Parts: sequence; C-alpha cells; structure tokens
Amino acid sequence: MVEGVATHGLITAAIHILERLRRTKFLKYRVWRPNADMRVVFVAMLRHGESGKYVLVRNFHRPQTFGPLGGVYKYFDAARSEFDRVLFRPEDTGPDMTNDLRGYLPRKNLSWIDKWFRRRVDRESPSECLRRELGEELKEIGLSTRLVVPTSLQFRHVRTVSEGPVKATGRPCLQYRVFEVFEPIYTSSSALTFFNNLTAAAATHPDLLLATSDEILSRRVRDGRSPGPQAAYLVGRRRVSADDPPFLSMTGKPRV
Repeated sequence: MVEGVATHGLITAAIHILERLRRTKFLKYRVWRPNADMRVVFVAMLRHGESGKYVLVRNFHRPQTFGPLGGVYKYFDAARSEFDRVLFRPEDTGPDMTNDLRGYLPRKNLSWIDKWFRRRVDRESPSECLRRELGEELKEIGLSTRLVVPTSLQFRHVRTVSEGPVKATGRPCLQYRVFEVFEPIYTSSSALTFFNNLTAAAATHPDLLLATSDEILSRRVRDGRSPGPQAAYLVGRRRVSADDPPFLSMTGKPRV
C-alpha cells in the first residue's frame, strides 16, 4: 500500500515537472517577437502491422512516399470562440480541412494552444480522429467498400512526440507539431477482422506498403518506394531526416 502511494506520488510529481519544463520552453515566445506567426499541427498516427512490418499509405501529393495511417485532429465548433480569441488561423480552407488543428497563431499563444490540446476538450478523441481518417484514406485508395471501418474501434496510446518549435522546411516561420501514436485494441471480432484484412490488403495493394522498422528509418524499400520522415515515430521518438519540401494545396498554400 505504501509503495503504491509512493509510486503514484512520484508519477504525479514527474507530470508536474514535465508540464513546468514545457511552459518554460514556450516562455521565450511570449516575449521575443510575440506577434510573429507560429505554425501548429496536431496529429494522430496509427501503428499497425505484423511480423515486424508496419502498414503505410501512399501520399498522393508525393506518389513515391508512404506515411502512417491517420491525420490531423479536428476541433469542434464549441472551440471557435476561444480560437478566435487567440487569433488562430486555419492553414487551408478546403472542404475536407474544415476545423483542422493545423494553422497559425501568434507565438505568444503557443503555450495556450498546447495546454488546450492536452485537455482533450472540444476536439476529437484519438479514436474519433483515427476512425474518421481511416475511412477517408481507404476511400481515397478505393478500399472503402472492401474494408468498412467498424464504429467500435478503440486504440492504445503508444507515445507522444512534441516536435519543435523549429524552423520549418520551406516555410517562413517556426512550427510546433505534436504527433500522437496509437495502436489498435482488439476488443471485438470485427476489429480483429478489419485489421487482419487491412494487413492482407497492404501486401498487394499499390497504394499501401508494408515496411520494416529498418526500411522506415532508412526511408528506402527495395522497390524504390520511400517511407516519409514522420513514419519514424512509429518505431521511436527520433527522426532520421528532415521534412520533404511542402507541397502546394489547391489553395496555393503549403501543407504537410
């Protein structure tokens, strides 16, 4: 009993220390060029595979590059007034990007949005985000009728990687990104069947790729296809290469 209480106390203390260090890291952006732009992105990634290989999906804007399944979280309309208050500007205005947690705000408000995200209020949960992104990505590659995403899918948190703030490749401002990695929990037969079928499809489908951890870290598969740089977070906390240059969206603005 005493050991359990002590352990809980140590965990709580560690969380408070990490939170204080995070706030200290952001402090300088409140006093140094506080009104300059900071780009922020918050992403959920799916780690799934078997026999030492992970399922990746083609990036249609960079056809030889494959990245993790998943994507940018969405915030709910209830958060709009708060986002207006901190001067958050969405990066894109396309219909599929409405309420994406990807955009710009003054550097002085970086600490606020990071804290807001970690509260998990007025935004998608990881399961909601990953289920939505899976459905969208399978539809893009023509598998949505063969692989119907179960509404009951649940996921286990693997790691969170906070990246930056750093100078972004091909962008005029600093950027801060949070990548949350999850893997499926097989709580039902429908979940197990879905992910078994996804793995089987990845073995033959041209827009899916099964890559080992070594291939992900080297960014090279024998047939010439290339895992993207963020795929490294499926296997660890460190990247092995810089971002590819941003592509232009239909609005003419760079995206990741």
